[in-house]
Amino acid sequence: MATAIRDVGVWRQTRTLLLKNYLIKCRTKKSSVQEILFPLFFLFWLILVSMMHPNKKYEEVSDIELSPMDKFSLSNVILGYTPVTNITSSIMQRVSTDHLPKVIVTEEYANEKELVAASLSKSSNFVGVVFKDTMSYELRFFPEMIPVSSIYMNSREGCSKTCDAAQYWSLGFTVLQASIDAAIIQLKTNVSVWSELESTKAVIMGEAAVVEIDTFPRGVILIYLVIAFSPFGYFLAIHIVAEKEKKLKEFLKIMGLHDTAFWLSWVLLYASLIFLMSLLMAVIATASSLFPQSSSIVIFLLFFLYGLSSVFFALMLTPLFKKSKHVGVVEFFVTVVFGFVGLLIVLIESFPRSLVWLFSPLCQCAFLIGIAQVMHLEDFNEGALFSNLTEGPYPLIITIIMLALDSVFYVLLAVYLDQVIPGEFGLRRSSLYFLKPSYWSKNKRNYKELSEGNINGNISLNEIVEPVSSEFIGKEAIRISGIQKSYRKKTENVEALRNLSFDIYEGQITALLGHSGTGKSTLMNILCGLCPPSDGFASIYGHRVSEIDEMFEARKMIGICPQSDINFDVLTVEENLSILASIKGIPANNIIQEVQKVLLDLDMQAIKDNQAKKLSGGQKRKLSVGIAVLGNPKILLLDEPTAGMDPCSRHIVWNLLKYRKANRVTVFSTHFMDEADILADRKAVISQGMLKCVGSSIFLKSKWGIGYRLSMYIDRYCATESLSSLVRQHIPAATLLQQNDQQLVYSLPFKDMDKFSGLFSALDIHSNLGVISYGVSMTTLEDVFLKLEVEAEIDQADYSVFTQQPREEETDSKSFDEMEQSLLILSETKASLVSTMSLWKQQVSTIAKFHFLSLKRESKSVRAVLLLLLIFFAVQIFMFFLHHSFKNAVVPIKLVPDLYFLKPGDKPHKYKTSLLLQNSTGEIRVSIPLTLPYCCLSPRKSGLELKQVRKQELIEFQS
Repeated sequence: MATAIRDVGVWRQTRTLLLKNYLIKCRTKKSSVQEILFPLFFLFWLILVSMMHPNKKYEEVSDIELSPMDKFSLSNVILGYTPVTNITSSIMQRVSTDHLPKVIVTEEYANEKELVAASLSKSSNFVGVVFKDTMSYELRFFPEMIPVSSIYMNSREGCSKTCDAAQYWSLGFTVLQASIDAAIIQLKTNVSVWSELESTKAVIMGEAAVVEIDTFPRGVILIYLVIAFSPFGYFLAIHIVAEKEKKLKEFLKIMGLHDTAFWLSWVLLYASLIFLMSLLMAVIATASSLFPQSSSIVIFLLFFLYGLSSVFFALMLTPLFKKSKHVGVVEFFVTVVFGFVGLLIVLIESFPRSLVWLFSPLCQCAFLIGIAQVMHLEDFNEGALFSNLTEGPYPLIITIIMLALDSVFYVLLAVYLDQVIPGEFGLRRSSLYFLKPSYWSKNKRNYKELSEGNINGNISLNEIVEPVSSEFIGKEAIRISGIQKSYRKKTENVEALRNLSFDIYEGQITALLGHSGTGKSTLMNILCGLCPPSDGFASIYGHRVSEIDEMFEARKMIGICPQSDINFDVLTVEENLSILASIKGIPANNIIQEVQKVLLDLDMQAIKDNQAKKLSGGQKRKLSVGIAVLGNPKILLLDEPTAGMDPCSRHIVWNLLKYRKANRVTVFSTHFMDEADILADRKAVISQGMLKCVGSSIFLKSKWGIGYRLSMYIDRYCATESLSSLVRQHIPAATLLQQNDQQLVYSLPFKDMDKFSGLFSALDIHSNLGVISYGVSMTTLEDVFLKLEVEAEIDQADYSVFTQQPREEETDSKSFDEMEQSLLILSETKASLVSTMSLWKQQVSTIAKFHFLSLKRESKSVRAVLLLLLIFFAVQIFMFFLHHSFKNAVVPIKLVPDLYFLKPGDKPHKYKTSLLLQNSTGEIRVSIPLTLPYCCLSPRKSGLELKQVRKQELIEFQS
């Protein structure tokens, strides 16, 4: 049948949610101030760090000429070698006799192991020679005699004639190497070259003015820039999960909210915040000592894109958590951990370049790579500018692109996870839902209406369901057939609903009755799409509630008042109504009028400017009812709408529901039998998840009632036996229900109603039996309910999705009453009380026990905290050992050309020189004219000057 469906565009809902989020930001000042001040605090702290650790600038250093090699001959040295062969013995003989006569002794060893053992037992002037073959050998010096074999060199500040590189020359390493080389050459060519080699002198090349970089402040700046943007993601994740935890998100979706509007509202809000913050931080960073030479726009792009990606990273985490207190901690911790990963990538120079970009999907790593490149450009160029975005091994343009791609990836992943990960509330899609054609083609479907025959399921409803009058035939708005819902609780399966089947009609008010835990709330949640049924079928005007797309259409007609109060705590009553009216699709020019009408209908004008969190329990229920009736929805689903209200407010709600009954569907649950009797046209009694009966009050009372009640007030001379005989004489089925000194109560069946007049006449005639007065009353609905519940266990657990939480004022009043009563009992017992130190010990032990029990019941939280601490300590230990290993790294380095010289065609980098680029042969020896100063070819290296007639030849050493 045709229904009036409200519809609203995504952009309008987005604007409304933006307003809502903005108001919440303004009202939650603590978190908002932290989001703004934390990044600025970190930025100013980093500026202070950069000012306290400025780069050291060194002026140009001139060439330093060292003495010739023959001035540094080895003396008093024990020279051991292995293996012992004719050739090695011949070589070492020439070294010890012809080249280095001051060597004390030359010792022979069978293998390298014996040589090493001997070196450990001798003095520090022992030098070992290990021949690999006749042309290849290793020199073994004590660490004090040569520089540490590491790629990390001392700063230029301490470099002079005693510089590390010069120690190879001054402490005899070069002398011994040249001596052995001369002996090998003489052995192979029979030509002595030692006289030429020993006159060779060395020159420590001069160096241009340079800037020494301190890595410690750089590491601090890098990691703190990553953390600076973490408050945005931290508070965003908490806000979103808190709304999910309070059921606000699913509640808004029931109101017709589009998922796109929900995500877009948060994205736009935080994008605006990050835009302004990034702009301010970029201006401050470039105007200070942090990035003084860089372009503000380039730095702004880096900050803005990283801020966006970090916020979207937090969005991606929200579908994975159910508790807001967990998601914030995890988001911050993950940010710090990934930040340290990025820091390692940046600081480890030998980290494979191909693996660097493998970590770029982590926005923290990509951002650190970009900031490290900015620092590099600040040190060796004019800073990060648009003109050099593509320069360097890690161009900034790639970082910018990767951060933008990370943002898009995180948003898409957040939306996907929100759709597929099972949550406590709402329906979920299959993991590959986006591949199904039905997801992209939203075609209208025509549904086959259920007939009375197939709505009955597996049970016969003729006896427990009252047939409706002819005017309601064909007006079945909600059809429920064989609905079952079960939950898994530890090892057992609990059935909340069992094969429930009945219809709810348009133009009627239907009440759901049953004790607490009978499944009323579960049925409500199924009808509004908060949880799917385990089995069975339910439809709302032909839309199946178990299908997400169809339920979205049905929700456009629904107004819901859940069992728990759903509102935005920091917004006022009027703001709550206005925002939800806009989300529902009420025309903008009618919102004020509609809100005022609801305030008037529910008598809330006096509290319209009060924040929702400051309302009493009854006032919050009225607000929830007001939200439900906004826009005059076609269907109202109200779960205990008047719970906690005063009698006056209850009557106001009753009148409102009666007024809106025509052409509408109203379903409500209640524990007040008088409310159901007065308000509802049809009552559905549910017990232990099963339908007991459905019908009007007359039908229920006649079907399940205990008849009429005859109450007689008697005097002390009443002949009870005679009076009972008189009653049974006229109505044989009468039973005595209650007897005391003042009253007798009999139950009279409905079928004997025609005999009542005879009984009344007999009572009037036999006035001597002691009857003062009598009266007849019909069975109440509460009597019917109690009779039905006799068959069921009263204490059945309710596993509904929206479990009712005790309201604050109810809890407070109950706790106060219990406390007062306990104190009275304690005072009456006159028990002896402990005092002073004994009392203090008892209080401490009691509080400790209380906290222990609380932690025991929060085992998941405790395990999560312990796991985070364990990971944190593991990262700290890893960082310590990594730093220790780098700090004390002594790596054997072979003095080969590849260590110092670039191959033809290579670009200069690290400590390598472009010296070989002057020679097309690719050999070590390079010929240059005498007129060309060799310092300009290798301005940061050492060299050897070989005196020859027409040319100079250079061999470079690291310095």
